[in-house]
Amino acid sequence: MYLKTDRIIVTLKGINFRSYRSGGTGEYVLDPTALTGWDDGVTVRRDATVRPVSNGDFKEPYTFGSRLIGISGTAIATSRGELQRMRDALAGILADGEYADISVETSVSTRYAVVGLEKSLEWVQQHDTVAAFRLELYAPDPHIYGTERTITLGATNNVGGGLIYPLAYPLNYNPATLLTYNPTMVNNGNAISWPKFKVTGDYYSGFTLTDGKDNKVTYNGIVSTAAPVEIDMGKGTATQNGTDKTVLVSERDWFGILPGETIKPEFVPIQSATGWCDIIIRDTFI
Repeated sequence: MYLKTDRIIVTLKGINFRSYRSGGTGEYVLDPTALTGWDDGVTVRRDATVRPVSNGDFKEPYTFGSRLIGISGTAIATSRGELQRMRDALAGILADGEYADISVETSVSTRYAVVGLEKSLEWVQQHDTVAAFRLELYAPDPHIYGTERTITLGATNNVGGGLIYPLAYPLNYNPATLLTYNPTMVNNGNAISWPKFKVTGDYYSGFTLTDGKDNKVTYNGIVSTAAPVEIDMGKGTATQNGTDKTVLVSERDWFGILPGETIKPEFVPIQSATGWCDIIIRDTFI
């Protein structure tokens, strides 16, 4: 729940709902106190099993349900025709049956979710150029996400190998070494965040990813610059050019980042090669 004085911008498929007048024409003025389901949390699901001979229920695992989001406000137009066009635009915003990104920008941050329609548009015309509206949306994923961040781990051959001159015994064949850069990653949300890894380069024997702790994911397939491999820690999958390659993952300690946790991920090719690994992470909230 927000206050009347909060400055908020909600964006859905190119339509902006602002909690203030911007001075333009054809404005959807959001009522901040009627933006529901965004900061309100979600329902919890569990299979409650009654203890037959004692008080209470057995302790069962639980999951979160979907998220319902309500947007209410006032449509203000400069003419009856413009108001009708605004109504049509709002009624058709998700009429294709698809899901779309929604963002809520406040003075603190901008956060995102994916939504579809929950019910038809409520539209009550109050004057020739003014109407009250309410839009109810359904988010199958209960989580809300921060802005996407990408961190790149580099890997390259430092030297090509060979003898070092002048010769000295025992001979040093100067084997190729791997240079890596492993920055830290933090999840500033209040729910576990699952990063995605995209590996690009000439890694013909695959690679290993770790969280700098005890978790390890190893991919044993061929990676090329033209066919990068994407590892999704949340889904527990590996894909290459849209094809599922999870069968080539031999070690599967899929890892996420707990709320407030900092990790130092490592990208280690099985054989020395040239390329890089992009890590995509988003703060995650419930």
